Amino acid sequence: MNYHSPGVLEHSKIHLYSASIRARSLFYYLLCIGHYRCSAEYLVARQRYDSFLLIYTLSGTGYVMQNGEYSLVGTGSIALLDCYQAHSYKASSQGWEILWMHLDGPTMRSWFSVLSQTGEPVIQQLPSSYVVERNLQQILVVFDKQEAVNEARLSQLITNVLTELYLARFAKEKTTSVDAIGEVLTYISMHIEQPLRIEDLARRANLSVYYFCRLFKQNTGFSPHEYMLNHRVANAKYLLRTTDLSIKKIAFCCGFGTVSAFCTNFKKRVGDSPLRYRTQEKGKGPNS
Repeated sequence: MNYHSPGVLEHSKIHLYSASIRARSLFYYLLCIGHYRCSAEYLVARQRYDSFLLIYTLSGTGYVMQNGEYSLVGTGSIALLDCYQAHSYKASSQGWEILWMHLDGPTMRSWFSVLSQTGEPVIQQLPSSYVVERNLQQILVVFDKQEAVNEARLSQLITNVLTELYLARFAKEKTTSVDAIGEVLTYISMHIEQPLRIEDLARRANLSVYYFCRLFKQNTGFSPHEYMLNHRVANAKYLLRTTDLSIKKIAFCCGFGTVSAFCTNFKKRVGDSPLRYRTQEKGKGPNS
């Protein structure tokens, strides 16, 4: 529908949407989406509007409040705001053309926390705006043409936009974070039966032990030591379910130095001894 408010110019549009209960529990979902052409009078200042707001700048410039000051949002940039908090944004004197959407979802809070570790709005220049603009336009077309809304497909389009924001946000960390840690994860998986020292893994990533451990936990949610133990126990569970190898053989195949260490770590993470776990799992039958 067309929408007129101070600073919103003619030929602007907004679509409101009420997501299903299923979509709210499973997907990223929309509350509203729009294409605005704004004059310098355009200003929004709210205490809260329970959702997250993503603004993509097609042309002109706008400003988003960050740390008590307005920060510039230029052409080809995305701004992401936590509207559960007080927020403010406005057009510049040259005007502002934007695609925007209020969105939410079960993991949206976690997503925002990763992108903005301070809780302040995220402003990110995109190296290429094609994917973001195309996906936002695809969402708009669904409502413009009054097509039936496929909420799973809608979530996919939103995810595409958020993924582009994530990739742009952490592009500078790619070689030290995503690539380096990814290579180490592959190495761990391929050599899990061997003794693996954190110092050696950090050396493979060309990082200091301190920075390696920090990046590893940032990317996986676990310390290197915890990750390797979880990986070894997961491998052991598979072997206990699917083979008749002895407990001792499985312990060494999974990289544990002693049977005692294997049993202790297995019970701590699974809640049962390896032998009891095997008995219970094999009792469930071949399709378990």
